Amino acid sequence: MRLKTYTAKSLPEAMAKVRERLGVDAVILQQQDLEDGGVRVTAALETAPGPAGPFSGPSGLEAFSELTEALDYHRLPNGLLDRLIAAAGAVEADTPTLSLAGGLDSIINFGAPPAAATRKPLLLMGPPGAGKTATAAKLAAHARVRGAEATLITLDVGKAGGLAQIGAFAEALGAELREARDAESLARAVNEVAPNRLVLIDTLGTSPYDADGLREIGDWMAAADAEGVLVLQAGGDPVESAEVALTYADAGARQMIATKLDATRRLGGVLSALHAAQLQFMAAGVAPTIGGGLRGINPVQLARLILPERDAGEETEDAPDSTEPDGETLAERAQA
Repeated sequence: MRLKTYTAKSLPEAMAKVRERLGVDAVILQQQDLEDGGVRVTAALETAPGPAGPFSGPSGLEAFSELTEALDYHRLPNGLLDRLIAAAGAVEADTPTLSLAGGLDSIINFGAPPAAATRKPLLLMGPPGAGKTATAAKLAAHARVRGAEATLITLDVGKAGGLAQIGAFAEALGAELREARDAESLARAVNEVAPNRLVLIDTLGTSPYDADGLREIGDWMAAADAEGVLVLQAGGDPVESAEVALTYADAGARQMIATKLDATRRLGGVLSALHAAQLQFMAAGVAPTIGGGLRGINPVQLARLILPERDAGEETEDAPDSTEPDGETLAERAQA
């Protein structure tokens, strides 16, 4: 049996989608009224027998509903939720969590924090307060424990205490620290870095609605011939996060680091930003500490943050509790 969800403004519109995409033989299994006034329909279509998966058999609808409820809890927009549900439902796996991992892998590009010098410098951009300076230090620490040396270049020289903060980080990490004030001095600073060093550029926090500030980021990117990395705090509104990510992608961001997973419970904003802007998920900030506070996240780990696996026979709890088993935070599960 093939299960799919369809979201629409009204039941007739949802039914029309079901008939259009699954045909007249589709069976409606569930109908859910949404908070925004819309409706979500779960429909099934009998298909040729194949390998059993977590969404087939007598417990298939229950597992499918649990996955949908978990994604609802994380506040995924309806379009992304339907797409992710469809992608997960097409994956043959032993558990819903592994099916979700396969679905995530098909719609999100996963990467990893650099363990050595990269072909281009990495320029960290993002809204004020997202944690760019601490993230730059965490990237340097991640590379250092793997035997690589880093150079930190800061453009954030005007903020009170900003230079002192990154200076303290650089000293503690044994990293080289350079300063730049504009595109011209940034180009010089990059060119003076010795070969085979990871170059990390810490920029000023820029509002995604500041056109002049975004143009300045473009100037810095061009001067340094850098790769843009968006640093975005987790826990934001999914629609707002998607719009912010699209803005920074237009400014040159190609990768993203989600910060402060230790201070959030819902990942809809992170998933929406990654998906809408087609950014590679480089890493997540999972603790305030510099050493070990940044982790790469793979599809299985992300799926477990969204839908923790349960022991056979364990009762299903409400979605909010399922995201915090035994008091364990998202960040703690990311580090597992």
